[in-house]
Amino acid sequence: MQPIILDVDMGVDDALAIMLALQSPEVELLGISTVFGNVPLNQATRNALQVLELMGRDEIPVYVGAGEPLVRKLVHAAAVHGESGLGDAVLPDPEMLPAGNALDFLIEGIQARPGEVIVVATGPLTNLALVEKKQPGILDQARRVLVMGGALAEAGNITPVSEFNSFADPHAFHQLIKAETNMSLIPLDVTHQLGLAAETIAARLAGRDDAIARFIRESTRTVIAFEQEHYNYAGVHLHDPAAVALGIDSSLFEMETLVLDVETMGELTTGQVVVDRRPFSDEEERQGYPVDCAMKVDVDRLMHMFEHRVLGGE
Repeated sequence: MQPIILDVDMGVDDALAIMLALQSPEVELLGISTVFGNVPLNQATRNALQVLELMGRDEIPVYVGAGEPLVRKLVHAAAVHGESGLGDAVLPDPEMLPAGNALDFLIEGIQARPGEVIVVATGPLTNLALVEKKQPGILDQARRVLVMGGALAEAGNITPVSEFNSFADPHAFHQLIKAETNMSLIPLDVTHQLGLAAETIAARLAGRDDAIARFIRESTRTVIAFEQEHYNYAGVHLHDPAAVALGIDSSLFEMETLVLDVETMGELTTGQVVVDRRPFSDEEERQGYPVDCAMKVDVDRLMHMFEHRVLGGE
């Protein structure tokens, strides 16, 4: 089994990513660390505890991370995920309590199994940047660091050029890129291909009224309404589950190493991932740092995996 740590900001697609990890026999989920992002930190932690209890997996610990970005002002995404971060879903108050500090957990978890643990980050990268500052080189001891974030050629989803996670803490993103950790990036260019239609959700869950089916229906409702209004698409894009899927089966994606960096200061471009595509023969002339990026995805295989494991049915 592949040991994985999930670092999440607990919107709807983070919840779906957790569910995919829990329903995948290839995954040993070591724990979950929370960070601000889609919702404030306290709500993100509460959501993670609730989803684990919903899935009957209260043995998996949750650790509390950063509540604000390194430099910029705090932003959230209630318009997409609802005020709670879980759409219209209402879950019981969690009986679990957080297990401790996320930074200590990340460091200790990676050090305990050097070269084995995959860290999957589906929110702003503040926790990882703070971990790398506290223990330089620690992320290189992970097997891989899989980051859902950024937009390469695709339009942004919070500004014309920026994806939400990179916009929420661009300085953290920049610091990790500059440190040249063994990062792999899953950008909007790929995740926007992974649409889960509302009619598919309805068909897969037809005839079910169990707690998990109700949660999926109710949590995705707000996102579907947002996507319908802004993208003319009645469904949910599987941004965060895509990062988990890469940790499960790397053959689902085609990767390419690109030289890039993240804009931290631009009035119109904060959070933009800038790729240096100039055809220099000398790589040292390029501006930025090499990052492994997902460029193509086997849509049919990934969607089949997600639908079968998370939604059930045939």
